[in-house]
Amino acid sequence: MVNGVEIQRAYTPISSIDSKGHFELLLKVYEHGLMSQYIKCWRQEDYVAWRGPFGGFLYKPNKYGELLMLCSGTGIAPMLPILTHVTDDEDDETFLTLVICARDFQNVYMKNFLKEQSKYWNVRIFFVLSQERSLENLPLSYKGNSKLGRIDSLFLAKVLETCRRRPYVLICGSVPFTEDMTHMLKHLGHKDTSIFCF
Repeated sequence: MVNGVEIQRAYTPISSIDSKGHFELLLKVYEHGLMSQYIKCWRQEDYVAWRGPFGGFLYKPNKYGELLMLCSGTGIAPMLPILTHVTDDEDDETFLTLVICARDFQNVYMKNFLKEQSKYWNVRIFFVLSQERSLENLPLSYKGNSKLGRIDSLFLAKVLETCRRRPYVLICGSVPFTEDMTHMLKHLGHKDTSIFCF
């Protein structure tokens, strides 16, 4: 209850699916967000009611040759446990291509985690930065796999062409982002049956 109003929000745990007794979340606090103002007041040992989980993408090792993950902002959250699940399993040979869209380099979440994941033989990560002024401002390790602007059909086609196997696509972001990605994929000949939107 915030100012007499009951509010609820849906969040995706980013911790490993094998975690017991706890879970971690990636939360973005908005300056004027109703839930954000509540979250900013949280202190250790506060009580918060949770329920779920609801919905989601059921992943099975080696079911897909390659997963292409397209995400924007905190839409990276559902991709993280899938990445971890694949890279933690020595027998899982699924290729993973993650395309992260953010306003600028500062707004890329979980950089240290992503840096560790990118060391695996089956993981590729690309960054699409809509408001970054120059790639020269980025750390050296990010320059080669970053693009300025937004995802367009040309870039998406190039990513699809370089996938090592026919990818199953996961999408998470705002409603306009999800609609744009789905429309572009269909335009490029990708079938509905090979797309999952969180």
